Amino acid sequence: MKNRIFLHALNLVVCGLAVAAFAACGGDDDGGGGGSGGAGAATGAGAGAGSATSSGSVDPSTTAASTGTTDPASTSSAESSSASTGSGVEPQTIEMIDDMEDHDNAILAKGGRVGYWYTFNDGSDDGVQTPEPDLEGTGDKPFTMTALEPARAQSTYAARSWGTGFTEWGAGFGFDLNSPEGTKAAYDASAYAGITFWAKLGPGSGTSASVMISDPGTDPAGGSCSDKCDKWQKTLAVTEEWQQFTIPFADLKQGGWGDPAGTDQINAAKLYSIQFQIGQGPKFDLYIDDLGFYN
Repeated sequence: MKNRIFLHALNLVVCGLAVAAFAACGGDDDGGGGGSGGAGAATGAGAGAGSATSSGSVDPSTTAASTGTTDPASTSSAESSSASTGSGVEPQTIEMIDDMEDHDNAILAKGGRVGYWYTFNDGSDDGVQTPEPDLEGTGDKPFTMTALEPARAQSTYAARSWGTGFTEWGAGFGFDLNSPEGTKAAYDASAYAGITFWAKLGPGSGTSASVMISDPGTDPAGGSCSDKCDKWQKTLAVTEEWQQFTIPFADLKQGGWGDPAGTDQINAAKLYSIQFQIGQGPKFDLYIDDLGFYN
């Protein structure tokens, strides 16, 4: 575990240097929305259902497992919504990646998947994020799930990150799909059509977030990009009420700021990470629950 966390933390430091270099060259950082791509890459996000295309933002693809505390008191009391957004597709079957009900930082050990939740941000001087990124890689305070009060139907916990003060490209959280012993490897999700999950924002957190997924052409682990890895992504019109988002792999697009993937569509047979991000702004608070692949 500690080896894995250390490698994440080392990559995050490299990412930060790349972000600074990109910003100095005049990168477009003026919008929230899904960052992505590889270490230290700024990214844009494709338009989500009912939402405007977001401008570029950055996302370190390899980050440390984060620390965290829960804050049930600030959880919204909005009731669950049955709306399915994204492509409007209703998933027929779902292979759960993580339902968060075991409260720990590991995704469910199913289908050969091994991964751990972590947080990341742009390193703004006044920025504060909870759970906090584990830059030292100690693993002493892993990402923890937030208790939902009230519960969302049968769900009582969700993955959540919140904070303030990130002025470059924002902050986010996510996990690798196949990282045993700290070594990130590709995961074959070609049997599925896409991903589905529930999401909502806390009060005052804007109107959108982004989901990003990386493959060999958009992740440093694939060897095709390094500091300009531009992940496959989609902007989501998230609200303060729970909504189910169903995102076909075919709907994901690169942000257009970094290295081209060399293909027009994500390689679902070789996926590396799934991440969620909110762009720059005075405040952010994003919940994700019941995340899975679907057909």
